[in-house]
Parts: sequence; C-alpha cells; structure tokens
Amino acid sequence: MKGKTGYHLGVYAKVNILAFYLRPELQFTRVSSQFEHQSIETSRIELPVSFGINMLGPVSLFFIPTTFFNLSQGSNELKLEEIQNKTSMSLHIGTRLKLDTIGVDLRYEKGLTAMQSNLLSQAGVPVGGQINTQPNQFTVGVSFKLN
Repeated sequence: MKGKTGYHLGVYAKVNILAFYLRPELQFTRVSSQFEHQSIETSRIELPVSFGINMLGPVSLFFIPTTFFNLSQGSNELKLEEIQNKTSMSLHIGTRLKLDTIGVDLRYEKGLTAMQSNLLSQAGVPVGGQINTQPNQFTVGVSFKLN
C-alpha cells in the first residue's frame, strides 16, 4: 500500500502536565492510496491521542496511538466492501513546532500488520479490524489555535 495524497480536518484539546502533554484529537480524513496499480479512496474518522514532551522552546516530540473508523473505501476494480475493516489502529511518531497560534506537525504514520495487531491484542490492547489498508506515510499538518 503506497500513500499518495489526502487531507484531514478536525479539532483538538491539549492538557499540559509539567513538561509533558496529552492532546486528544477528532479528525475527518480523506486519503488516496495505491495498491497493486489500483487507486483506493478512503474516508475515515480518526481518534489520535498524542502523548508528547515539550523540548526546546516551541518544539515537542510526540507518540500517537490512533484508532480509526472507515466511513467509505472504494476502488474501480477491487471489491473492498467484502474485506474492509470498519475499525483499526495505527501508530504515529512525530515532532510539532508551535509558533503562537499556529502549529506545524511532521508525522510518520504506520498501519499495524496482522502480527502487530495480534501482539497488541495479546497484551490486552483492544485492536479492531482484520485487514489494514492504512499506508505507511509521512504527513504534514497545520493547526490553528482558536481563542
């Protein structure tokens, strides 16, 4: 699965705890991916929860487990309705630069393989879904703080 293009829109809250923070988000995401010469369009709701550490001034590092719920998934040739998972999980790691009311994120996003999902399930982490269509990809995000 190769990521191509996409966007996400959403809201977040942030709770500071000393040098750390929690940042739950709610996002609508639309992504176009490539799988064996077939284009796949996916729309989903994502629920990432960042656990971050404030580093030097406006820079922070974060780790994010993300649960997502597929709203639609389609391709001209593949019949994804028969195999699509409704919920799944991925992991993100990244850095965030905050300049006053504007934030810029650089994230690496990794969908979990069946083996990784099984290991997490055995460790007591609830992981839904059977087939992961989440591409491994780098994303850039821009956020605006509304007062």
